[in-house]
Amino acid sequence: MADLSYLSFPNPDQFRYLSIIDVFKDKTNEAPENEICVERSVGGGRRSLTNADLLNRSTDIAKYLIAKGIRPGDSVAITGPNSIEWIIGEFAILMAGAVSVQIHKTSELFSETLKLLKSTKCNAVLIDPESDEDYVSDMEAHFGTEGSIKDIMVALLLRKSLPSSLLSLDDIVLNDAEKEVYLPRIQPESIALIFTTSGSTGFPKMVEYTHFAITNASYLSFFATAGNPPYGKCYNDRPFSWFAGSPLFSILNGNTRVFMNTAIGMKTGNILKIWDIIMAEQCTSAMLLPYAIFDILANLDTITKTGYKLYTIATGGQRIGSHVTEVCGKCTEKLIMGYGTTETAVVSYIEMAPEIEEGHVGSLLPGYEVKVIGDKKQILNRGLLGEILVRSAFTLKSYRNARDLNIASFTDHDWFRSGDIGIITTEGKLFLKGKSNDVIKRGGLKVLASIVEAAMSTFPEIREVVVIPVPDARLFEEVCACYVLKDYLNTTEVDLDKKCRVILGDNVLGNTPSYFLRFDSFPSLSNGKTDKVLLRKQAMKRLNLAGW
Repeated sequence: MADLSYLSFPNPDQFRYLSIIDVFKDKTNEAPENEICVERSVGGGRRSLTNADLLNRSTDIAKYLIAKGIRPGDSVAITGPNSIEWIIGEFAILMAGAVSVQIHKTSELFSETLKLLKSTKCNAVLIDPESDEDYVSDMEAHFGTEGSIKDIMVALLLRKSLPSSLLSLDDIVLNDAEKEVYLPRIQPESIALIFTTSGSTGFPKMVEYTHFAITNASYLSFFATAGNPPYGKCYNDRPFSWFAGSPLFSILNGNTRVFMNTAIGMKTGNILKIWDIIMAEQCTSAMLLPYAIFDILANLDTITKTGYKLYTIATGGQRIGSHVTEVCGKCTEKLIMGYGTTETAVVSYIEMAPEIEEGHVGSLLPGYEVKVIGDKKQILNRGLLGEILVRSAFTLKSYRNARDLNIASFTDHDWFRSGDIGIITTEGKLFLKGKSNDVIKRGGLKVLASIVEAAMSTFPEIREVVVIPVPDARLFEEVCACYVLKDYLNTTEVDLDKKCRVILGDNVLGNTPSYFLRFDSFPSLSNGKTDKVLLRKQAMKRLNLAGW
């Protein structure tokens, strides 16, 4: 087997046949007064929950949901920005034995939220409309119309920022009958959560996870808390509805989670305010997307002067160049990058260093197996490029209500087809080369967008780069490099073309892009990742290709 493209890291820990709620109750019994969640605002506001607070408040809401007709296995949507109330609502859904459906609130229009609610076929919804008068008005009109709530038994507000006829979590006061409601015993192998994929390709999918998978995730005590030692504090402002942003992992591990509204961290210029909060809360680690690390680099002198240093910054979601390791030793001891997907969770991680090999994704986390297969689904010899397959007890159960997708996504013996392209070297190293849908077919040649992105990210003037396919009448597709420059540096498209040709060859038989488009910033999805669908539309419009 040594010559085959297969790697594994057996899980040394015994599986816990427990539900998320079982583990949470154990943590609460161990440390009831542990401040487990801290919500901060730019203006200095601070709210927090202890384990006991969370257990007590979630229990009341769970009993209310059950009294209103929610049964084990029912689907309950939860949507809104990060908040203390969101966490309470999440645990209440799980305590009721229901499935918590994480929905990204990607639009300011209630009509768009309603489409998502209908597509998920939920029996109830916990929703935060924020302070949007139009959104609240449309929401009130819908839930107040006879017949409009046929499929939604319960519509409950997480927070009531504006007057509304709908009840919020704070409005719930149990009557005597509701207080006596029995909470069900939850089976570990039942579905707990449904995450949606980022939608970066325009097609979000519904990913089911069991209680067993979440409670036994081997990386729980490591990557999900950014490499924190037990009971450390982790700053993470990723959306709660995103897998890497879920507060479940830090809570089940006993690590205090410090968070803000994701939109605040995504705004350019707020990194110094975030760093102030990290210092004030004495965080030991942080989970930050690449754009936040770029912001740190742009303000590194100011941040270094504070004298505060994290133990670890963890990142992922997209590739970054080794130049970001400049933060190491200045504002963090270590910088680690994870490799994984919504469907597989975190498969491997690597500690970033200046001399890191491009594409190397590091060591597998315990409990994971990886292999690389060819076009005929056969396992390849080491050193050959193919599709990466992943197997673990911690991966998704299935895609919800998607029979054809499940058939296409799983091979025999529960191997999941990641859609990523990579190589396992003869030395046993796993290298990620890109995604199968990252292949740009220029004439008879195949150009991997990730290879071009990796090369251009080494240019000192480049802050961010995304390579996309654009249509071409003769060659079928052409290669377009969209880039954002660092504030203090400049360059021309001619200069970039020359640099690319040195590394990538020409734009005929080599991998150099035929188009270079400068952007001030890239459009983002709600989770902070680049919206590649919208970026491609913008690029095509600028290239006068919008009619294709």
